[in-house]
Amino acid sequence: MFKVGDYVVHNGHGLCTILEVHVEDAYYKLETYYNKMLIKMPLEKASCFLRPILDKTQILKALNDSLLLSDQYTKDNKERKLLFQQLVISNNIMDTIHLLKMLYHIAEDKKAEKKTLGSFDTQFLQQAERKLYNEVAVALKITKDEAHSLVLERLKTEPVY
Repeated sequence: MFKVGDYVVHNGHGLCTILEVHVEDAYYKLETYYNKMLIKMPLEKASCFLRPILDKTQILKALNDSLLLSDQYTKDNKERKLLFQQLVISNNIMDTIHLLKMLYHIAEDKKAEKKTLGSFDTQFLQQAERKLYNEVAVALKITKDEAHSLVLERLKTEPVY
């Protein structure tokens, strides 16, 4: 069970803080880190949607392990969108990193073609970056900009924007 003040990662909303624990009414009250939105999460469903924030060692290991992940992606938009939907709602940090590696590769390919990312790729990119950068920043006690730079360095890529 999580406690008030704990950071957790919600599979759809990213980093959140536990504001309240209502045992008698069986729910958590969460606040998203990104936009301060409030969420009411039933206690019995928490294990399906929430995980504890990773610590510094786990974050750095995940970033190092990212070298093992492929950045190859399918060119078929329907297939890619389905895969990206699965990866973005996964609560596994390696899935988020994998998604970013593919999206960064797509962005590089588009840049070489003098094109920009399509709308759904852009939405997935923003969601995955927000999810990962916020967790990295809080876990490592660094700024979001420093987290952004660290992730890009570990993924060996240039900024997309």
